[in-house]
Amino acid sequence: MSSTTPQRFRIFATENSEYFAQELVRRLGGGYMRIIHKVFGDGERYYRVDITDRQELIGLDAVIVSSATSDLEILEIFRVGCELAALGTRRRIFVIPFLGYSTMERAVKPGEIVTAKANARLLSAIPNCGLGNTFMFCDLHVNGIMQYFEGSCQCMELYAQAPLIKAIQTHIISKLGPGNEAIFGSADLGRPLWVESFANYFHTSIAFIRKRRDMEDTRVIGTPIGDVKDKTVIIYDDMTRSGKTLINAAESYLASGAKQVMAVLSHFALNNDTIIDVLEKSCISLIISTNSHPMSQNPKVRASSKFVIVDVADVFMHKITDSYVQENMCVTPPPL
Repeated sequence: MSSTTPQRFRIFATENSEYFAQELVRRLGGGYMRIIHKVFGDGERYYRVDITDRQELIGLDAVIVSSATSDLEILEIFRVGCELAALGTRRRIFVIPFLGYSTMERAVKPGEIVTAKANARLLSAIPNCGLGNTFMFCDLHVNGIMQYFEGSCQCMELYAQAPLIKAIQTHIISKLGPGNEAIFGSADLGRPLWVESFANYFHTSIAFIRKRRDMEDTRVIGTPIGDVKDKTVIIYDDMTRSGKTLINAAESYLASGAKQVMAVLSHFALNNDTIIDVLEKSCISLIISTNSHPMSQNPKVRASSKFVIVDVADVFMHKITDSYVQENMCVTPPPL
């Protein structure tokens, strides 16, 4: 931790994100404080900030860590945030490495609920006393979600690109033999600028996949755009949940002559353990992802040589420590 950073904060975590909070504690110090959870017989949930005196947190900054993977996690962020405001914390910093419901950021069919907007309004209602509330996200599915937050809270998107680039260099680029050319590709047409930014950094060409989606069912349309023959295709996508889009894209690249296919993800947001086995048996040679989602900590993932998990706690640590040097925090620059 920077010597200019006062030891005036405490770190908290929702139930599934303690692993990420502990990474921040290791870097920042400041102390970890538990949230005690209980569930009553009727399903009602009980929470308690583990303090011995109501004066204990007055004037301190609270860092609340949560990968918001479910309704329960989002409600817990809201409930814990409200209590920490009531306990007199000076400021509340919400570290949200993964934001669930981010694919429901707009309505397509009549009557569809824009859940991302509803959740943003809920979190915006956390009392903004003292120096207020700051929400930090990582590699949002849609940047515009930050515009759904209301009132005087601050929102910023941080980027995992630098640690991902380091992992790509270490685990892929440096291991390619002579004549084994790399090319960056998409899983669909949703992240073309990100694919281009990685390609620009490593001075490679690019390829794209066209995809048609019907709810959770996806299929590739036609052949890849771009020449992948005899090349190592590195697919970038912001997240995978069912693995279908990723695997379909990989199969399409291989069918078009690619030598091998690897994948780089911002969020390893798998729906369940079974998908780990599906990806393990798939045609994808290697999958690099961040630790933004609790599924990245699954023992099956940790035990498999196919998965490389990249820690992005440093990305948040640097922004938090910078905030003590510059009280007026600002959004980080766009990706490379």
